[in-house]
Amino acid sequence: MTLKTKLLRMTAALAVVVGAALVLGVPNQSKAEYPTKPITLMVGFSAGGGTDVYARGLASFIHEHLGQPMIVVNKPGAAGMIAARAVKGMPSDGYTLYIINAGTFIAKAMMDGEKAAVHPLRDMQPLGAVGQFVTSLLVPADSPFKSAKELIAHAKANPGKLRWSHPGRGTTNMMAGALFLQETGITAQDVPFKNAALARNAVAGNQVDFAFVGIHNMAGFESKVRAFGVTNNERDKLFKDVPTFDEQGLPQLGIAGPVAVFGNKDLPADVVAKVKDAVKKVATSKGYVNLLKKAGAVGFHRSAEDVLKQVDSMAKKFAPVVAELRKAKKGK
Repeated sequence: MTLKTKLLRMTAALAVVVGAALVLGVPNQSKAEYPTKPITLMVGFSAGGGTDVYARGLASFIHEHLGQPMIVVNKPGAAGMIAARAVKGMPSDGYTLYIINAGTFIAKAMMDGEKAAVHPLRDMQPLGAVGQFVTSLLVPADSPFKSAKELIAHAKANPGKLRWSHPGRGTTNMMAGALFLQETGITAQDVPFKNAALARNAVAGNQVDFAFVGIHNMAGFESKVRAFGVTNNERDKLFKDVPTFDEQGLPQLGIAGPVAVFGNKDLPADVVAKVKDAVKKVATSKGYVNLLKKAGAVGFHRSAEDVLKQVDSMAKKFAPVVAELRKAKKGK
């Protein structure tokens, strides 16, 4: 047997061994691990808003754990649904993710019903929360009302006369406000805006009598607005002087929206695991928490499982509000 023949046979035998090894599950080194390129994080609201603050905070640190930069892209409209639809239409490879107040996500889906472009539980999955929006009741600094109870009493004596602002129909803040009106038995004219900053500006400028927006929107406006209470079961970690409604003997709404990162429902398991781990590491880091604090927001981590439980709880609370809004819409 010639040397050439021996080499050919040895090469053939080696090929068989390698092939068998690959079939048996030896890792393919040619397949690069996720991520190998920048990740896009879609925000369904304008730059500078609350959700955007969390998105950019996350993007500032997550490259340290994923090894690739995260690019924030704002695509506002329809209470976040335009951006959600864009993410849903992208390949499920983990390179396009979505961040939103999970309460707003489920509220908008409930409002749209069967016509909802994206459903947070049917089409997507949470990968962890990086903070939370706590809704508050704000009034102008020179408002004649000194407490939430005074405002309620006046509204009952003057049905439909007061005006209140919020960041748009289908948002958590709007739902919390509508539920507050429902639970306290008052009526008022709602004035929707495109974002929380505009809704806050309306109350600061005395264009409306009160507003329901995230408590973090008070930052820098303490001389122009006052907060009567928060809708959560506990006080906000930054604005600790603002009491809950329960502390004031008013209906306990128990509403706070986790700011969660979402991915498509059919993301690969390894991608899900990596993103969850990176999100947790960022949200629990001192650098991230301090950065958010400077912006008047609270940064912390909540697992995907906890986000799902909170979404389920809010969906139950929002149900009567959605039913009433639909009924009112049909009556027009």
